Amino acid sequence: MNLIDSFNLLLAQRHVMLSSFQCMPKNIEDNTQSLMVILKMIQQRKDAEWPLLNANTCDEIVDAFETDVFYCPTDKMVILSLLLQLHYKAQPVKQSGIVQALFASTIKDVGHYNPAFALMASQLNLDKVNFTASNKTPEQIQQYILFCIYRGKRLKRADGIDSLNISRSSLTSLYIEMLMVNINEPLKLYGVFCQLDYCHSALFEVFITSLDEAILSQIFNLMSENADLTLRVIELMGYSGFSKFVPFLARAMQQPSQTLMAFRALRTILGPELDQAVPYQWQFEEDEVERCEYLQFYSAKLLHRWMLLALKMPDVRLIDGVEVNGTSIDKIISHSSPVHQRIAFLHKLRLNNVVSCSPQRVKVAL
Repeated sequence: MNLIDSFNLLLAQRHVMLSSFQCMPKNIEDNTQSLMVILKMIQQRKDAEWPLLNANTCDEIVDAFETDVFYCPTDKMVILSLLLQLHYKAQPVKQSGIVQALFASTIKDVGHYNPAFALMASQLNLDKVNFTASNKTPEQIQQYILFCIYRGKRLKRADGIDSLNISRSSLTSLYIEMLMVNINEPLKLYGVFCQLDYCHSALFEVFITSLDEAILSQIFNLMSENADLTLRVIELMGYSGFSKFVPFLARAMQQPSQTLMAFRALRTILGPELDQAVPYQWQFEEDEVERCEYLQFYSAKLLHRWMLLALKMPDVRLIDGVEVNGTSIDKIISHSSPVHQRIAFLHKLRLNNVVSCSPQRVKVAL
């Protein structure tokens, strides 16, 4: 196997890792180190057929990123982060320049890089990324606003949004609304998400995790009126972390069409606590048919067990079996699977004014 094949195999493994509850931060770290070792060897050989993998300067990185047609957006995010670490690890100004150039890029299908690029850029230790809205497409503006949201930046309603000089599409206006410090009339805002067919977006996930239990329950009830959103409701119940949804999810796991999505939501909330009701080996059985049968069988045990526990525990928000609060959130991100990390990151945005300063920068696996 040559170097390129080895590198691509590691990228494929990373795809599997990022969607796995069984993957831990150490696995991602080992994968990253292996990718970096091979990338250095590729760069030493200077193969012109792979310009993105051989980019060194800021201009080369930007140009190769824009023109590469071999790698998918997710892979390009990993490669970009590797290149920044390899060549500009201790140079935040250079990193900012590259990110800034890519935000201004006229790359084809820029929407395909949202939210991956915004999330990746938000994980970098950047002081400032300049952005001018004039002459930008709505997709470019939306991507930059999502980056600001992921960075924890918010605007007061009195701030000069009009000074952004944006020719607003309805979707761009929705992004701007989500950039506000306080979200006004969330039920009406949910209606806008529906009108724009945007309930499967990353922005909607930010919206959902920002809501309290009462409003969220109302929105889930509204969503449940649309059969096409049933699985999304189940998924987002997991994102919310509210333990009150566990009985509903246990019942949903009994329905063949909802079994796997309900399991993912339950694993998101309960983490290893789910093992007390559903044997670990059956949760991750390779044969999907057998796996679903076992999950459906054990869902009744989970429901019974939870009904007994619910009387003894408060109605809290849990991610990976840990109560979500300002003290625990960084620990959840640091010690959980990539699936839990990404959801915990959304909760950290919600807790932005509560989270205590961490002495170590906590990052989400990409």
